[in-house]
Amino acid sequence: MHIHLFRNAKRWDSCLIPIDDTTFGMILQFKVRLVRIEPTTRFFMGETYATGNGRLHDTYGHFHLDRWDDHEWESYKDRFVTVVQRHWSDKFILDPNKDWHVPRTTSPRNSATIQCGLSIQLVDSSSQAHQTYRIIHPRENTFRSYVEEFNRTGVFTHNDLEPHWNDRLTRIGSENHNVSFLQTTVNHEFGHTLGLNHVKGVGNSDANYGVTLSERENQMGMGGLLTPRHAQPWITRLRNHLIPQTHYDTTVSFRGRVASPQLIEYWDNDWRPAAPAAS
Repeated sequence: MHIHLFRNAKRWDSCLIPIDDTTFGMILQFKVRLVRIEPTTRFFMGETYATGNGRLHDTYGHFHLDRWDDHEWESYKDRFVTVVQRHWSDKFILDPNKDWHVPRTTSPRNSATIQCGLSIQLVDSSSQAHQTYRIIHPRENTFRSYVEEFNRTGVFTHNDLEPHWNDRLTRIGSENHNVSFLQTTVNHEFGHTLGLNHVKGVGNSDANYGVTLSERENQMGMGGLLTPRHAQPWITRLRNHLIPQTHYDTTVSFRGRVASPQLIEYWDNDWRPAAPAAS
């Protein structure tokens, strides 16, 4: 198996680096430009646009834009990097289906695993950036932030770095319960940047975010739970780093697993303790 250490691409760069004889680290590297949108800023992104009159127009309505304080803006940029990297980096391990790596000519083939990392570098111009996000400061809290994966862009708000509770009717067993889910919007949207769809497929209907509890609590549903499915961007990227030399090599594949336990980030408002068993 030929190993390419570094790869460049439009959506992100990546590197695959040996840590020891049985472990590699694979890092998806993003250069991100965050654009500060003021009330006087003019921009057009399809149905989302601002003409510089202090209002933003969008599919879901009109929003009044407030000015950014310089300190608040600098803090947002720092926290954007921290929040996204903390959530997505070092959360998955890729396990091979067989022995595939020969660390040295005299060494036997082994089943080296791959640790999945993610890094973000903020840049100042779109020509340097893999992804460009416009950041707005609306007075209203009903703007629906989004990512356009194909165009490598998106629109976020000043509140998107904070976790928020959302209440949804959710199927638990044979009943619908009112369940509160905790999610940080920027982490959900960055999942789209990674190429992940909603838990129930492409679309923005309520059902696309899940129906059952396991679907709703998913990071690409209403919650923040990461699953092995979310390791797919790293698995796909491996094709650019591991180049087969023989037919044997082409039979090597990888499966993701979540690297550590996670917090439960939902609350069933209709939960009731089970009735005591009859004596």
